[in-house]
Amino acid sequence: MISAVSDEFPKGLATQEIGNVFTHYRDELEWVANFLTGDKNVATACVIDACALAESETPDFQEWPLEWARVGTIGSAVQIQQQRIAQLSSAYMVRPCIHRGHAALSADSVEIVIEESSALIMKMDVLCRCALVICGLEQRSTHEAALMLGVDQCSVEGAYCAAIHFLEVLGCEQLRGQNEFAGLWN
Repeated sequence: MISAVSDEFPKGLATQEIGNVFTHYRDELEWVANFLTGDKNVATACVIDACALAESETPDFQEWPLEWARVGTIGSAVQIQQQRIAQLSSAYMVRPCIHRGHAALSADSVEIVIEESSALIMKMDVLCRCALVICGLEQRSTHEAALMLGVDQCSVEGAYCAAIHFLEVLGCEQLRGQNEFAGLWN
């Protein structure tokens, strides 16, 4: 199977297509990596690493190029933060999510994450940010997120719950600010 795909896509063509995907979506990929790592230089390195990995695994990349680029970039960022993620997971084991089954983020919540990403980086720990990206933006299950992060599913559920709660508070603050601004004009 792999050899058949490799024969179908010559190495030079596959490498060029991979490069095109990473070039075209570079800003998005760097945003995700920066959101997870909190460091723009590290984010750039994560995207470069994910591209290099994609070039070495071209058969899988051909089927889902953007998804693979995003998952590869997330994986690179997670690997860099792995020690801190493991340390934080025990805190979320102590205070797990009581709701269970949070859905992926709504379009409004995604907009808040994008607009307020700098504030979120400063206020949310790396495990919350990872859970938010993997479960909320990438729409993966908490089980899949736990496998990607190398932690217990209960920890991911607790971190995602905390992230959702923080977004709800932030959204209420934004709405209150908009209403106060509108009141000035009335």
